[in-house]
Amino acid sequence: MYIYINNSLTPESEAKISIFDHGFLYGDGIFETMRAYNGTVFMIEEHIQRLFRSASLIGLDIKRDKDSIRSAVYETITKNSLKDAYIRVTVSRAYRACS
Repeated sequence: MYIYINNSLTPESEAKISIFDHGFLYGDGIFETMRAYNGTVFMIEEHIQRLFRSASLIGLDIKRDKDSIRSAVYETITKNSLKDAYIRVTVSRAYRACS
């Protein structure tokens, strides 16, 4: 299986996040779970809209636009040859060094 992480598709065995990632340490992030049926993600526009709304509520900059999120979702299900699947998009504040 391939995981879309840090702007690229990565084999599952190589997909890693830092233990210092604020999403991992503090739950400082957001997620949206979607469902694909026959290769089409159900209500993807609404899911992406909610993802961005959630990000704005906690002051999280996604650093990607809605089109690139949509493309990443479809690229991932295509690369994994999935037609029916659950998809979880997770956005973390990532690692931020203390100053």
